[in-house]
Amino acid sequence: MATTGGNDISHSQGNGLNPDVNVGTGQVDPIDGHGDSAAPPYSQNDNFDPEKARAAKDSDSSSGKVEALERAPGADYEPVDKMTERGVLRKLDYRIIPMVMWVYLMNMMDRVNIGNARLFRMEEDLGLEGSEFQLAVSVLFVTYCLFETPSNMIIKKLQPARYLAGLTIAWGFIATFSAFVQNLGSLIACRLLLGLFEAGFFPGVVLYLSMFYGRRNLALRIAYFYSTAALSGVAGGLVAYGISFIDGAKGWSAWRWIILINGLPTIVTGIIIPFVLPNSPETAKFLTDEDRANLVRIHEAQLGRAHNLRNMVKSDVIDGLKDWTTWAYCFALFPMLTMLYSFVVFLPTIINLMGEWSAAEVQAMTVPVYAAGAIVYLLSARYSDVTQKRGYFVMGALCSSIIGYAMLISGHSNAVSYAGCFFVSMGLFTSSGISFAWVPTNNPRYGKRAISTGLHLTIGNSSGVASPFLFVSDDAPRFIAGYAASMGMLVVSLGLNIALHLHFKRQNRLRDEGKQDHRMDGLSPLEIEALGEKSPRFRFAI
Repeated sequence: MATTGGNDISHSQGNGLNPDVNVGTGQVDPIDGHGDSAAPPYSQNDNFDPEKARAAKDSDSSSGKVEALERAPGADYEPVDKMTERGVLRKLDYRIIPMVMWVYLMNMMDRVNIGNARLFRMEEDLGLEGSEFQLAVSVLFVTYCLFETPSNMIIKKLQPARYLAGLTIAWGFIATFSAFVQNLGSLIACRLLLGLFEAGFFPGVVLYLSMFYGRRNLALRIAYFYSTAALSGVAGGLVAYGISFIDGAKGWSAWRWIILINGLPTIVTGIIIPFVLPNSPETAKFLTDEDRANLVRIHEAQLGRAHNLRNMVKSDVIDGLKDWTTWAYCFALFPMLTMLYSFVVFLPTIINLMGEWSAAEVQAMTVPVYAAGAIVYLLSARYSDVTQKRGYFVMGALCSSIIGYAMLISGHSNAVSYAGCFFVSMGLFTSSGISFAWVPTNNPRYGKRAISTGLHLTIGNSSGVASPFLFVSDDAPRFIAGYAASMGMLVVSLGLNIALHLHFKRQNRLRDEGKQDHRMDGLSPLEIEALGEKSPRFRFAI
């Protein structure tokens, strides 16, 4: 969040409080999602005495503490005007966002097309029995969760665009060769390798985007990126629908064609990536020298001056591990992703068992369900950025999915069950997607933000190991146990998110009333800024 310069903390230039959008009184432009370049990062507080802060700073300077803070990056900068900032961001959007969305589309389709393939005799051809199909789906997440964090550590030491390209080509080959498997063992081997190479993509792209976009411009770009998960359902259904008409061609079942045709474009995409995506702002040839200079100034304005808002500090990491909200976020996400991973894989099966439809018709019927989820998520992400009330959207989305599962459990009619799929879809992408933005928004200190978001993603994604077993063949066609378990877990998630919402709302009220101002006693503006979310001037997104 860019702010005006000055010594008074209420007008300091950005503080790294939000990797997504403005926190405090900063607002997001409702036209293009770009925040007010002069919005203060902290709420105003007339009780703050800048002279007292300066005196405290001078008295403590002998220790070197304040001196070190003042040498932190971003201490002095020239703010970029709003129109110039929009121009630079527009160039980034046109070049980067379409490509990362396309690659994530390939990523999701290669991962979940096994659900579409199941409708075309995959289990019969491979001799799968009982819950062996669910096992093949779940093993992907074993390697996926194990290698997410290590992969993200590697990308920092390599050229990001080329590294992402390498991952894409690797999983593209694995996905393509999955069309040639002959038994359960070879299918599981391919799924494990697929998880290994796909693991680094999502966290890697988030890190990559943060290199180019300022903290208050990042959330909407992540929303564009993550919404592709819903669009992959639309595209996957359409592709599977078309491929169903060549079932038996060249002696191959349609399920093999589905996997093969989805995998080949991924390899081509991986080859193209280095020619489209730059490795860093400094090497972005589509930007002028002036654009690059302005991008640096934008980042300086938003990262803030305090050292620990930009760099890893051990005490901040420990704070993240000790903070109950870190774990509440993690265990609230677990049910959301359990719902997501089970639903996107088994939706074709769920719809297929509702009535007498052909496999091609089932694929077509999945398209509007995913489309509804994508539209609701994008709208929610936009207004979540504008209002900074992320919790309301997460809780509302969870309620939508709970209602959807209740409709599926009732089994009143095929129409009611199909409508229930829409309610589930409208909640599953929105709840998890906005939760991804809520965590870093409320953790401005880099060390705490790193450990919180890392745990959030790892624990959440671990749900992928168990989620396929919610819909076992023995429970068909009603899948009452799976629906009930999903709904029950979402109720727990809703309770945790309500607790987080009420906690942050109470903290904001106490700070508005000045009841935490004692934390600023004797501190300089930079030291107050270094408190991060503990600062009385920080306001949580609720």
